[in-house]
Amino acid sequence: MTVRSSRARVIALLVVATAVGVVLCVIGGVLLLQDSAKGGGDDNDRNEVTSRATDFAVAYNTYDVARLDEYQKRVKGLLTPAYSKQFVEVTDAIFKALETKKQTSDGANVLGVAIDSIDKDSAEAIIAVDAKISNTDNEAAVLRHFRWKVSFTKTKSKWLVAKFESVAPVDAQATPVPSTTTPSPQGGDN
Repeated sequence: MTVRSSRARVIALLVVATAVGVVLCVIGGVLLLQDSAKGGGDDNDRNEVTSRATDFAVAYNTYDVARLDEYQKRVKGLLTPAYSKQFVEVTDAIFKALETKKQTSDGANVLGVAIDSIDKDSAEAIIAVDAKISNTDNEAAVLRHFRWKVSFTKTKSKWLVAKFESVAPVDAQATPVPSTTTPSPQGGDN
């Protein structure tokens, strides 16, 4: 073998090794970018969404139907402009219907907030909150349990509620009822 062919092989191996290294770096960079895009946001965003979710749950579940304007103003600051319009329309109608009942809700207690998903400009959280509801039918406050799925949008560096919906409770465990037609463990009739 000549020196020239040995050098050519070394150079070829270096070129191949460099190309493989570059490809691996590019793949690693792409995977890191994808992971950070999905990655669930940074800790500051998670903390802000958790805080905003708590603020929303307390504000939303603390009201007196006789003070609609104050309630709407307090909650509107937590909502996106588009969702705020919808919130005003809905609460106008609901509070009007509850006006004669003189309904109030207070004592809102956030039991927990879980971030379901988060990225750089959107998030979803599940909120568990209890509140005490009273009205002319139930003057003694009745403790109610609410669970909300709340969608957030980051607007001008601020997390705002874009929509929310009630989460139906799930039974912890269903107990099977024995059937009268179930065969006996021995497999026969005794």
